[in-house]
Amino acid sequence: MPSGVPADGNLTIFGRPIVQIGYNVESITETANFFATALGAGPFFLMTDINIPTLRNARGPITWKHSAAFGQWGNVGIELQQTAQLDPPDAFGPSYQRPVGVNHLAYIVEDLPAERARLEALGLTLLFDAKNGPHDSMLFDAPLLGHTIEVHRDFTLFKDLREAMVAAAKGWDGSDPVRPVPRELQDTLAASGA
Repeated sequence: MPSGVPADGNLTIFGRPIVQIGYNVESITETANFFATALGAGPFFLMTDINIPTLRNARGPITWKHSAAFGQWGNVGIELQQTAQLDPPDAFGPSYQRPVGVNHLAYIVEDLPAERARLEALGLTLLFDAKNGPHDSMLFDAPLLGHTIEVHRDFTLFKDLREAMVAAAKGWDGSDPVRPVPRELQDTLAASGA
C-alpha cells in the first residue's frame, strides 16, 4: 500500500500531489492573521465578489458568490473562503458548507473526465463542475474523510497565481498578511472573462 508521501516529501491524496487546503472561515482577515502569526503562512492574496459564471451539478445551475484569499504554507497552498450567497443552499453538501473548518483538499490533473471516472469508481460523488474563463474544475464529496476533493485542470493563470504566492512567501517578514491579488493577475483574470 503506498504511503502517500513521495520521495520529494509532498503529501498526496488519491495518488495526486496536494496543492491546496481550503477552509471555510467567518473572517478572512482574522484567519489570515492567525495563519501568519501562529503558523508562518502567507501572505494571502484576496479576491472579493467571486462569481463563477458556469457552475452546475446534476440538479442544475448553482449561484455561488464568495470571497477568497490564497496564500502559501510551506509547500502547500491555503485558500480561505467566505460565502456570501449559495443557491441552492445545499448545493455543495454538508462537508463543504460547514461555516468553519477544512472544506477541501485540491490537486491538478490534465484530464478531468478521466479523473472524474477514477474518483467515481473509488466511490466519490461529483458535487459540481465549474468553468470560469479558462479554468475548469470539479468538486467531489469524500464523506469518510470529512471534506471534499477539488480537482483542477491546470492552466497558465492558475500556475501564475501559485508562483506569485510561493515568491511572496520566500523571506516574508509577516507584514501585510492580506493583500489584493497582484495587478497583473487581476488584469489577466479580467481579460480572460474569468
